Amino acid sequence: MGRRKMSAEELKRQHQRALNTFVRERWDEIPEETEVKLRSLKAWGFDLLSGLRGGEEAIFVARSEDARAAGDVYEEAGETFEVKEVLRSLPKGAKLLIRVGLEDRRGVIRAYYRAAHGEETLLFSLPAAELLLAYFKKQGFGKLLEAFHSSGLTTEFIQKRGEQGKAYSFENLPHKMRRALREAGDLLRKRTKVGRFTLVYFGKNKDGDDRYIVTWLLPTIHLFDVDIAERVDKLLAALD
Repeated sequence: MGRRKMSAEELKRQHQRALNTFVRERWDEIPEETEVKLRSLKAWGFDLLSGLRGGEEAIFVARSEDARAAGDVYEEAGETFEVKEVLRSLPKGAKLLIRVGLEDRRGVIRAYYRAAHGEETLLFSLPAAELLLAYFKKQGFGKLLEAFHSSGLTTEFIQKRGEQGKAYSFENLPHKMRRALREAGDLLRKRTKVGRFTLVYFGKNKDGDDRYIVTWLLPTIHLFDVDIAERVDKLLAALD
């Protein structure tokens, strides 16, 4: 059975939509590592602990929901942990590093504790999608949760409203759609330096609601900056 050919009318609509899909885009090297503050772990649902791991002095993490405290001894993935302290600050010169990579055809986030002398300890490794969704939920970023599509070195969001129709020209875009293009461009230029934002607008439906498709493609690493994630969430919310 052969492929169905697009009709002349379908081709015309596709062409018209393609010409009126507006893009803000900026590309440089996609960042794969960032240094974060200790409080970032709490925002992602983790506590940083010090104590014994397998009988040796170590830094490790536990999920905040587990409420680990000094004196706790527990087992996880075949290892024994003894908590001596829930860390509120890092030793002088120590850092928390977050790295994103691709593994088994999906994005993976690895968090490391780097001691002042340079030794690195893996704190956790999670699928990027799992960590991002938990983080968005904890921070109350409802639009990012709804629009989340996929995550690797970059993360994609897709927000759609209403049925597709004839795409509007830039001159006929309502103010809030133009503002979204402007603010997305500012975010790419001033903060992330990398990414792609697209918008196609189909006008209002019979109830007066806007119909559109918006996509965001941003470096996964940058979404762990709460300020950037909040700005993207607010921009998506402003379109409704």
